[in-house]
Amino acid sequence: MTVAIGAIGAGGMAETHTGNFDAVDARLVGVCSRTEESARELAESHGAETCPDAETMFRKGDLDAALVTVPPSAHGEYERLAAEHGVDFFVEKPLALSRETARDVRDAVEAADLVTQVGHQFRYADIVERAHELLGDRTLAQIEGRWVDAVSPLPWWSRKDRSGGQLVEQSAHVFDLVRDFGDEVADLAAFGGHRVVTDEIDFADASVVAMRHDSGVVSQVTSTSASPEKDVSLELVAEGCRLELDFVAHTLTGTVDGESVRFEGEQRPYEKELAAFVEAVEEGDPSRPRSPYPDALRTFELTMDADDALDIA
Repeated sequence: MTVAIGAIGAGGMAETHTGNFDAVDARLVGVCSRTEESARELAESHGAETCPDAETMFRKGDLDAALVTVPPSAHGEYERLAAEHGVDFFVEKPLALSRETARDVRDAVEAADLVTQVGHQFRYADIVERAHELLGDRTLAQIEGRWVDAVSPLPWWSRKDRSGGQLVEQSAHVFDLVRDFGDEVADLAAFGGHRVVTDEIDFADASVVAMRHDSGVVSQVTSTSASPEKDVSLELVAEGCRLELDFVAHTLTGTVDGESVRFEGEQRPYEKELAAFVEAVEEGDPSRPRSPYPDALRTFELTMDADDALDIA
């Protein structure tokens, strides 16, 4: 079965995901976007139709699933439309700019028993899978994550009322991994600064969030948009084990029981997360994706809690 997917949004992430459609046995059948030209270009490159809006695309009734890749401020309406029409969907993070919007979508998803996948692609990274294998049932002591980068060039990213800020929009990937390895967060404290890229963004350009998990693990996520170099990584310390996951180089290094380890990933997390979604749609199995909407909501709310707690000097 080839899964027929309609795309809502036609920007860079839509191109990334639709570029993997052939590899995962999916077919683009329709595209709608606020920018007519980009919608036409994406549709024509896949032999799909251009639709004037999402409602029209859903009403056509030939969709097995939807791909939602819109800016953060546009989330909510399209996901609710998908639920109303009983259409499974893949959506990029962040889920929204408010808890209320995301919770409403979660409720609609659960009521319609939809298959959903949220774009936390690191869950499907080979180095993450290998880290879980190496950790096994070892007692985890500490997690330290980093998203060190420059200001994103996306036109809406630098305004908090459009993106949610760095923790919500970007470092969410790292917070999601912290949850993946350390389970849910019981308590947190956060400190930030706005000293370097003060003209480019209207939120903290550096922050540190310290967390204590229900499991007893302690963790920390460091974020900055003031760096000329990029570092997206995760360090795990466990009984007899220290692992460093580098998501820029796609490598895992460290020591396990006195032995050095080095593993290079295949750099296919986008394809793998899409394949898992497509297979789940084919099977009608909402439990198959690693980042379904209800789980991703917990990551989203964690980033919102962290952002709310930021004490910015």
